[in-house]
Amino acid sequence: MTATAALLPVLLLLLAFGRSAHGAECFPACHPQNGFCEDDNACRCQPGWQGPLCDQCVTFPGCVNGVCVEPWQCICKDGWDGHLCDLDIRACTSTPCANNGTCVNLDNGQYECSCAPGFSGKDCQKKDGPCVMNGSPCQHGGSCVDDEGRASHASCLCPPGFSGNFCEIVTNSCTPNPCENQGICTDIGGDFRCRCPAGFMDKTCSRPVSTCANEPCLNGGTCLQHSQPEHRILKVSMKELNKSTPLLSEGQAICFTILGVLTSLVVLGTMGIVFLNKCEAWVSNLRYNHMLRKKKNLLLHYNSGEDLAVNIIFPEKVDMTTFSKEAGDEEI
Repeated sequence: MTATAALLPVLLLLLAFGRSAHGAECFPACHPQNGFCEDDNACRCQPGWQGPLCDQCVTFPGCVNGVCVEPWQCICKDGWDGHLCDLDIRACTSTPCANNGTCVNLDNGQYECSCAPGFSGKDCQKKDGPCVMNGSPCQHGGSCVDDEGRASHASCLCPPGFSGNFCEIVTNSCTPNPCENQGICTDIGGDFRCRCPAGFMDKTCSRPVSTCANEPCLNGGTCLQHSQPEHRILKVSMKELNKSTPLLSEGQAICFTILGVLTSLVVLGTMGIVFLNKCEAWVSNLRYNHMLRKKKNLLLHYNSGEDLAVNIIFPEKVDMTTFSKEAGDEEI
């Protein structure tokens, strides 16, 4: 017998005595807090826990579609509600998909419909007609119409200026008149142009002109836009001026004549007043000079030949004049 074979019984005895001394140990080991191992290598779970290793919580009694994190909880799964998680709130429960569509539940209570051939829309409620299944045959921007899928064939709704089954024919863009508010239409080859009346603008004369847009009121005034502007078209007629036509009409000539006469009278009156004032001054000067000559002669007559000094006060200045009898002249 070898040494290893001799030690084997001893090791088995030590294991046996050591296990009995420290209690049974399971393999795999039980959860250290939620259970303990018995002699038969089985885990005995604490209340509220379950499972081979006592690591699974026990839900609340009667919980149908719920889970737990701690014992006696009932946390509902997506699509379920209620204290026992027995109320189905999944979107597809109400069968929203029509026309044999297949409903698929998504997250957060949403759903998606997989529609059968020939149907479309969120709930497969729209029947696909020729416009969807075969594509639009309309040209030049025409709209395909199939009576929401109920028509057997597609038809085209053509824009202004086009006609035909598929809007392939170019017509007069002004028939019918696309211009609103009595605007005048002009065809420009596949398109049109509108000449709008006063108070309207835009391609079809549909938008009223806002006279308050450029703020015409000054000094704090408030501009008020008329709700219904008058629709008037200003017509201006012009004719060539004839060379023989006089520059002034008869009435204008009379007015200018009267105005000229009045102006002449005013000028003559002003000149007359000035002349009268000058004439009066001349007469006064003549009279004053005549009086001076008389006084001078009187003084010279009574003087015995000696020089005399006479102070004479003139209207405009004061001057001294000396008269001499012998010389018979003046010294100023």
